[in-house]
Amino acid sequence: MADQVVVFQHAEEFARAERALVAAGATMRVVQPPPELADVAVPYLVLSDQTLAALHSVIQSGALVAGHVWYRAPQPDALADLGPPPSGGEDLVGRIAITFVAPCTAEEDHLRLTAHVEGDLAPAMPYLNAALRGGTFSPQGPTFTFMDGPRLINLFPHRLSVARAREMQDAWRTLARIKRTVNDIWSRRGSLTPVYERRVRLSALEVFSRLPRTNCRQCGEATCLAFAARLLEGAQRLERCRPVFGGGEFGHLRQALLDLAAGLGL
Repeated sequence: MADQVVVFQHAEEFARAERALVAAGATMRVVQPPPELADVAVPYLVLSDQTLAALHSVIQSGALVAGHVWYRAPQPDALADLGPPPSGGEDLVGRIAITFVAPCTAEEDHLRLTAHVEGDLAPAMPYLNAALRGGTFSPQGPTFTFMDGPRLINLFPHRLSVARAREMQDAWRTLARIKRTVNDIWSRRGSLTPVYERRVRLSALEVFSRLPRTNCRQCGEATCLAFAARLLEGAQRLERCRPVFGGGEFGHLRQALLDLAAGLGL
């Protein structure tokens, strides 16, 4: 049986859940984030399939559970490249709290998550658009989308989403890197010229990886790759992908496409 990770929004809810599970006699393991990640990470619980049924006692205790997913051991270097958090300077981002976590719809051996951002990221986005050359900026949202290695990051004014995190430690690392990147660029805004124009730099292949890839032509395009390219140009509509949005067998891809489209302002 596979172990499951139970993720919480806030440390207080983790503590309430831990007490409820102890009272229910559940066997569990606690994974603590390092102190330098306290502003982006909350301890999580690892439960076996046999004790996962005790999760109802957690919900009854009033704890806000962000989700539960399979447990995957972190790689030894999961947090190695972060180093200590920067000292001083303005913290535009503030605390980040994971509000939802689940397996990626297109790659179930990876995680996707959504998090609430305490600060307001909107003022930083034109500077991110200037500094992060591979990013995609939509001023209508506003939203900013970029890649952190294989991970797809969508930034909104008060929330963010991450796709393709390897496991929870990798998710912590990604959140910490997002916060440090945004705060660093914001601290250098005096030397940057903000760019307010819409830029689409995400590749069609990144969109294609979230499509059914059946080349069914129901959208009017010859291939799924052509549909992805036309979508990025603003010449196609997401719901024209009938295998996903028409009640077909690929409905499980719907949320990943909606998340991506929201980040691109489509």
